[in-house]
Amino acid sequence: MQWGAEDAIAIVGTGFSGVATALQLMRELPAGATLCVLGQEAQPGRGLAYGTGCDSHLLNVPSGRLGWDPVDEGGFARWLVAEGRPGGAADFVPRRWMADYLGAMWAQGLAAARTRGLRVQTGLPGLHALQRAHQGWRLETTDGRVGRAAQVLLATGHLPPRAPSLGPGGDWEAPGLWPDPWRRPDDWRPPVDAGVLLVGSGLTAVDLVIELRDRGHRGPIHLVSRRGCLPQPHRVAEARPRPGLQPVAHLGAALHPRSALAAVRAWVRDAEAEGLDWRDVMASLRAGTPRLWQRLSLRDRRQFLRHLQPWWDSHRHRMAPALWQRLEADRAAGRLTAWTGRLAGVQPVPGEPGQWQVTLQPRDGRPAQTLSVAAVVNCTGPSGRLRDAQDPLLASLRDQGLLSADALDLGLLVDAEHRPLDCCGVAVEDLYYVGPMLKAQHWEAIAIPELRLHAQQAARSLLARRAEAQAERQAEALDAAA
Repeated sequence: MQWGAEDAIAIVGTGFSGVATALQLMRELPAGATLCVLGQEAQPGRGLAYGTGCDSHLLNVPSGRLGWDPVDEGGFARWLVAEGRPGGAADFVPRRWMADYLGAMWAQGLAAARTRGLRVQTGLPGLHALQRAHQGWRLETTDGRVGRAAQVLLATGHLPPRAPSLGPGGDWEAPGLWPDPWRRPDDWRPPVDAGVLLVGSGLTAVDLVIELRDRGHRGPIHLVSRRGCLPQPHRVAEARPRPGLQPVAHLGAALHPRSALAAVRAWVRDAEAEGLDWRDVMASLRAGTPRLWQRLSLRDRRQFLRHLQPWWDSHRHRMAPALWQRLEADRAAGRLTAWTGRLAGVQPVPGEPGQWQVTLQPRDGRPAQTLSVAAVVNCTGPSGRLRDAQDPLLASLRDQGLLSADALDLGLLVDAEHRPLDCCGVAVEDLYYVGPMLKAQHWEAIAIPELRLHAQQAARSLLARRAEAQAERQAEALDAAA
C-alpha cells in the first residue's frame, strides 16, 4: 500500500517537536497540499516525556510558559482553566496533562486544516527507511508500506541512555538490572522493603524515586553520580527575572568557562544584594545560552562538560518545589542517600536470588562502599551519540552519510534552516531536523520554550524552500511552453 505524494511533506515523530511543527504547517500550507505524519505513539504528543501514567511526575516549568506556540506561551494554562483542571499559571502540574493538551491542540488543528482542504494523512507507523528517489524521498514504514514525499522533517526525539559499566562480569541483561529506565514493564515493582540503586541523580532519577514511593516502596533508595548533585528546586511562586539583570553581552569577547563562571557568581551576589537569588540570574542567561555555547572553542566546551556540566544541570534543570520537599523528607528520614562517586561493580549475592551486591567508589578517595539491592536502574539521561544509534532510520541515514555528529557526541549538526549537514558538511536538501539533538549546536534544546521556537523556524524554512521549488517549476513550465 502506498501513501504520501510527490509533493508531500512528511513529519517523522509525534512527540512534542513533531506535533508543534505539524501544527505550524497545518496553519500555513495551502489547500490541496499533502502532509503525512508518522509516529509510534497511538496519540500525538504522548511521547517519552509526557507519556507517563504517574500523576506525581510534574512538569518542571510553570504551566503559564508552556503553550506549544511561541506567540502564545500562555495557551496551556488557558486550556487547563477551560478543562477545569486545578492549578494556575505559576503552578507545576502533572506532565501527562501536557500530553492531553497536545492531543487537544492536535485534534483542533487537524480539523481546521482538513476543513481548509489540506490533505493530512495520520495513523501511519514509524519510519524504517528513508532514501533519495528520482524526485524527493522514498519512505518505508515499519510495517513495510512505501510512501513518497518532497520534503521530510525528522522529529525523532531522544536516543536511549548509554549504559555505564557494571565492572568485571556485570551484565545489564540480568534480571533486576535496567539499562533504560523507560523500557521497564508498566507494573514493575521491586520488593517493597528492598534497596534500589539509581545510577545518576538528575531529573530522571527524581522521576524514579517519586514513582517508586507512589507505588508503596518503603526500602532505601541510593543515587550515585560523579558529583552527587540533585536538581535544585524552583521557587514556590516561580517568577520571571527582573529586567535589567546583566545580559550575556557583558561576558565580553574573550569567553572562557572559568571567566564566565566568575561573572555568573558575581551576578548572583549582586542579585542577592537586591533581594533576588541565583534563579533570576540563571533565567536571564537562558535566551543567550545558545550564543554563549557557540562562542566557546571546542577545547572550552570539553572543559565545561568535564568540570561544570553537573553544576549547570542541577541549577538549570530544576524540579518542582513539591517534589523537592518529598525528596528532602526522604533524605531526612534516611530512606534516600545521594553518593558522590561511581558504580564500580555489580555481583549477584550468593544464596539470595534477586539480590545484588553493588560496589560504589567514592570520589574523595575513601574506601569503597558495598550495598545490597534488588534493582539497579540506569538514570544517567538520554544519549546524543549518533554513532551509537540503533534506531534503523537514524542508523541508515548515518551510514548513508546524510547525518553527521558533532565532535563531542552531543547530537547532530544542522544549518541555519535546520537541514542536517552530511558527512562532507553540506546541508541535505529537503531534509530537516527538530529535536533534542540540536543540543550539539544550541546546548539549550530539550525543553518546550526552545523546541517550540525551533519547530517554528524549521516550518518557516521548509515552507520557504517549498515556495521556491514551486516557483522554479512554474518558470520551467513557462519556458517549455514558450
